[in-house]
Amino acid sequence: MQINLLCIGKTDDKEITSLISYYLKRLPKHWNFEIIEIPDVKNAKNLTPDLLKKEEAKLFLNHIDKNDLVVIL
Repeated sequence: MQINLLCIGKTDDKEITSLISYYLKRLPKHWNFEIIEIPDVKNAKNLTPDLLKKEEAKLFLNHIDKNDLVVIL
């Protein structure tokens, strides 16, 4: 099984990194896990919150195949 964690921007927060490491240890060894850091939207400061969400959604969709099972957290 392949699990991809998609996130916008870098995950520099030590707490989040620690939680990811904790849950990685709990996954079965034969499961593949990858963190995909999607670059931030350019000129995000100039976009309305709704427009920013739409642009981020487009970036996510570029990494999702039509046959993928997606869980949104």
